Amino acid sequence: MNETDSTLPLQIVSTRVGYSNSVLIIHGDNSLLIDTGVSGHLHDFIALFKQNNLSPRAIKLIVLTHTHYDHTGNLAQLAELTGAKVIVHKNEFENLKNGFIKIPDGVILKTKIISTLGKIFARKYASPKPFTAHLINNGTFDLKAFGIDAKIISTPGHTNGSQSVLIGTTLISGDTFLNLKDGTVFPIFANNPKLLLATWQNIINLGVTEIYPGHGKKMSIQDVFPDFNFWKNKFKII
Repeated sequence: MNETDSTLPLQIVSTRVGYSNSVLIIHGDNSLLIDTGVSGHLHDFIALFKQNNLSPRAIKLIVLTHTHYDHTGNLAQLAELTGAKVIVHKNEFENLKNGFIKIPDGVILKTKIISTLGKIFARKYASPKPFTAHLINNGTFDLKAFGIDAKIISTPGHTNGSQSVLIGTTLISGDTFLNLKDGTVFPIFANNPKLLLATWQNIINLGVTEIYPGHGKKMSIQDVFPDFNFWKNKFKII
């Protein structure tokens, strides 16, 4: 099921691809695609474009929120289909190019065990297929060059090179936020949980009001605060 917000000057369409979200920013012939889902789902993107009366060539930029496999599947095929440039954060350019990123650390006991075992027995499990991005975000990237009044911002913590797209007070966050059915909002895998909390604080300070997470449905910034306060207390952050 697609989730569409037509109240913004730009049309935002979030769709589940496998078990992660991809987000289409529709702006005529200067449209963007954020994340490329789990591999083997190119047909879902072709259908998505058709449903929104959008030519694949209208996609001018593919933004990767980070380089885990479930957000970079179909990347090479979509880059070829659309002719779009691909942008990744500077801290994960080499990860994408080399096709390797370490399995992120677990935050709770269950994911700590999974992460530890994965690093021993399946080192490349989280990794993307090798791809050389055309553009690098060195911290903040203004999307006005692509005809869109928005920017890409650094949002580290889940991974070192996590980034999000900020459109007004709307954030397309990748796995900087989750919205799982059990109420989990703080990522259960994160390389640097304390840095992630600092990122959350920065996002709150920016005045963000709604978030399109990497997994789950769109949510309000208010939905963030229970997990934010819980994890701040757990890590003794004042």
